[in-house]
Amino acid sequence: LYCIADASWKSEHEAAGIGWSLYSRQGTLIMQGSSAIASTNSAFEAEAVATLLAVQQLHRLHYKNVIFLGDNTQLFKSLEPSRGRENTACHEASTMVQDILNLAKLNDYSFKQVPRNLIYHVDQLAKRARLSNQQYVIAWLSP
Repeated sequence: LYCIADASWKSEHEAAGIGWSLYSRQGTLIMQGSSAIASTNSAFEAEAVATLLAVQQLHRLHYKNVIFLGDNTQLFKSLEPSRGRENTACHEASTMVQDILNLAKLNDYSFKQVPRNLIYHVDQLAKRARLSNQQYVIAWLSP
């Protein structure tokens, strides 16, 4: 299984949007979530919120061995097993990164940074959520 997470961020004075989608190994969309969120200080922080919400939701639903994909290089470097613990103290989302790493350890989750063009669908989910000030919605799309 793999999960793509992304955020839509304009400024620290505006609400942001987050989106995530869970796919089977064959690429079938299983479920997705999206929401507007309170303003954050940076795009990095919004991306951390998006990834944390996805990790928390999949943990609650007892999913194991999921690979999380996203396009934020700084965040995904922070989530690398060899570097995460040392990098978390130096940025504004260190508590969220630590929470992500703790849940990842419990559930055998891993993280991989991918090019922006591979996450277009989730980018659009996050953007729509931000623009419409949408409440958190989770939809199951596969039997």
